[in-house]
Amino acid sequence: MVKKVLRWINDIPRDAAMNMALDEFVFNKYKGKPTLRIYYWNGPYTTIGYFQKADICKHNFVRRFTGGLTVQHHHDISYSFVISSDFWNVYNHHETYNNIHLLIQKTLKKFGIDSIILNKSVRNISSTCVHVLYENDLLFEGKKIVGSCSRRRANKLIIQGSIHVYLDFINRYIFSENFAKNISEFLKIKVRALNFSNNEIKFAKKIVTEKYLNFKWNNKY
Repeated sequence: MVKKVLRWINDIPRDAAMNMALDEFVFNKYKGKPTLRIYYWNGPYTTIGYFQKADICKHNFVRRFTGGLTVQHHHDISYSFVISSDFWNVYNHHETYNNIHLLIQKTLKKFGIDSIILNKSVRNISSTCVHVLYENDLLFEGKKIVGSCSRRRANKLIIQGSIHVYLDFINRYIFSENFAKNISEFLKIKVRALNFSNNEIKFAKKIVTEKYLNFKWNNKY
């Protein structure tokens, strides 16, 4: 029987290849325990969606294994959330993004960031995520601050997203802790803070070498 616990990982700043590899590792190894990973960037990086053409970026980019558009990372707070149909309706994209963004919205209110959730998509020709508005994105003072993308495999789902607000080190931890708490309350399960083991880091580094630092992967399209 699967123990009903949300694994919460408040991770350290890492480079783009390792951040993407760790998300993929958690997704691949998912065994019925929902996992929320909050993570950061040790410098400026660009990630592009799985189906995007590589020529939209000149250099220093990593292709995600999820969809979506180009995202510029540095001071944003990023997250991944892996879950299965035992806990969440993984087959309804609208419901998924609505639920997760409402939980982020609730968490941001603690910091005086009273964002609004978009109720329709706004067409705009751009390859950059923050310049394209989709239904359920979060806006603050007229700017998009939260967008997400996802990938489903059978009955499990990963949602990746970036929260483009500036919080200092202490408030980042408070945000992470409260976001985990809000998700666990929504799922009606407990939170357990569990960092990556040395073995998990080892396997993720293998994915970095084989995929996210591989020219063939990053220039797939």
